Amino acid sequence: MELKQVHKYLDLYFEGQTTLEQEAILMDYFAQPVVDAKLAQFKPYFEAIADERSQTYKGKLPVKPNSKTNWRKAIAIAAVAIFGFFMTQVNNTQVIQPSPEEIVFEEFKAHMYFVSQKLNKGHEGLAHIETFNQTTNKFIKTD
Repeated sequence: MELKQVHKYLDLYFEGQTTLEQEAILMDYFAQPVVDAKLAQFKPYFEAIADERSQTYKGKLPVKPNSKTNWRKAIAIAAVAIFGFFMTQVNNTQVIQPSPEEIVFEEFKAHMYFVSQKLNKGHEGLAHIETFNQTTNKFIKTD
């Protein structure tokens, strides 16, 4: 195989654009005992990949669970979800009526807020009058 072609396939391999045939050609090339000096650094990489591909699993595979068990689990999960949904709806529909004292207190708070706004507005007006008095006192001579 030409060294130019190996370099081309190697570039494509590390860019992730090789086909299976091109990868097989690279694997065969690096499986040889003698490799070009410029490509010797890649030989351990391809040998490790070849070793990993040759390994097999000799243990037992896990058994697939029974399909009846899956259906039972699905039904149980759905029942719990529906029960939870209805419990939240029942809790949301029960409205607690405020006591007469609470109603009076809320009205009192609203009135006090209104009075506070009016007092603040009057206080702002007084600040303007105070500024007016200070400036007029500068121009008026008092004996």
